[in-house]
Amino acid sequence: MLLPRLYYVGLLFGSRLVSGTHTALACGELVSALPNNVFYPEAPTYNATITSYPFLQSRLHPSCVVRPKSSHDVSIAVSVLKSGNQTQFAIKGGGHNPSVGFNNIQDGVTIDMQSLNGVEIARGNEVIRVGAGALWQNVYDVAETRNLTVLGGRIGVVGVPGFLTGGGISFFSPERGWACDGVVNFEIVLASGEIINANATSHSDLFAALKGGQNNFGVITRFDLKAFVAGPIWGGRVIYGPNATVPLLSAYTNMKLGTYDPYAAGWLTVRYNHTAATFTPISILYYTQPQSKPGALKQVIDTQPQITNGMIEAPISEHTRNASRNVIANPQRTVWATTSFKITPTIVLRIHEVWKKHVPEVTKQYAYANPIAELTFQALPAPPRNGSSPNSFGFASTETPEKDMLFVQSVFTYGDAAADEGFQEALKDFMKLFEDVLREESVLHRFKYLNFAASFQDPFASFGSDEVSKLKAVAKKYDPKGVFQKQVPGGFKLF
Repeated sequence: MLLPRLYYVGLLFGSRLVSGTHTALACGELVSALPNNVFYPEAPTYNATITSYPFLQSRLHPSCVVRPKSSHDVSIAVSVLKSGNQTQFAIKGGGHNPSVGFNNIQDGVTIDMQSLNGVEIARGNEVIRVGAGALWQNVYDVAETRNLTVLGGRIGVVGVPGFLTGGGISFFSPERGWACDGVVNFEIVLASGEIINANATSHSDLFAALKGGQNNFGVITRFDLKAFVAGPIWGGRVIYGPNATVPLLSAYTNMKLGTYDPYAAGWLTVRYNHTAATFTPISILYYTQPQSKPGALKQVIDTQPQITNGMIEAPISEHTRNASRNVIANPQRTVWATTSFKITPTIVLRIHEVWKKHVPEVTKQYAYANPIAELTFQALPAPPRNGSSPNSFGFASTETPEKDMLFVQSVFTYGDAAADEGFQEALKDFMKLFEDVLREESVLHRFKYLNFAASFQDPFASFGSDEVSKLKAVAKKYDPKGVFQKQVPGGFKLF
């Protein structure tokens, strides 16, 4: 049996050597084509790209990093990389998705979009044009110079591309729906190298697919976002005493079951710190019509006892800057997963009970990694209505997920790579436990929010078979050779 084993090892080593050779050649070709935009390990710009990932597990080391400065540069890079069908590459916007390989690649080529970070107000304040390397903080800072805003992220250091192509939940989602539905045009580089615009009247099939289809169709280089007038909003973080957990979750449930308030946004989290063995309930809530605050949030925000209350009326840019501080100051390893359900008077408390019962034992197994676990509840946005352009999520315009649905997210944050596999398995276990409870109450919903889905989940399947068929058809039409299916392994794939 020795010879067959040696033969297999030789094949494996040989395939890696060939792959590495192709990547090295591709990096060399990129240097020739884009001489000032390609960086190798040990170069300061290369290192800056790696350390810009907010989650430590995403800090992989590609053979080279490309930093395009224009859509034309992106076109050149894609044309070089697709030749030969051998070089694998990744595309990085803000790098905030924690799944390993989704926005970076080991020993391949990473296209880092951060130099395409321009933000421009256009068309008489109707549109804000945003480069695919921008962070949401950049967008809000520019928009607010004219008292404008857009449907965007609630944490300033989150990147624009992944957030929008995964759907995106904004401060205004209870009123205006998914953030991706605020996109009026995508500028995108196809696998052919062609630069096109996808919108409601041109390449409308691709326009819909990009709203939820992630990185399966090309490299988006610019987003044109619908702008609207907005002033300060009221909101922030409140930390409660441990005894407030059940009253807080009950108040949130009652709010969701009550009269719908389109200006009430945000989420609830219960955090377990293994080192301190403490459970801490937290609300991060916003009211987008501060003159009428607190609206439906009153019953939630009045929950006692409170340890700190950070609710303030402030510009959106201040809220997003505040939310970014923890992400920037303390990079960790992070994994998460999600599932969705219909709201009932008891279901939120039941999910919490299951999580609270098991999470101390789970984190105890990996105490050396100083883990923190979180359980988060949040409402879904409304689907497109009033004849607006469709997205890919499969909700009919007559459905009301913003009123009667929530998703739950389980998160582990920790400091040691040795715990990676264990926490991935724990996420799977928690998703099964949650979904068993949801099935008992007949409230489990198929939908899984892509931006909070784990790599072992299948959010595309959760959109429904009709939507998956549409996405696959669009991928075959605009990328017939499957460059973004085969050479871009990161992200959720259609094939």
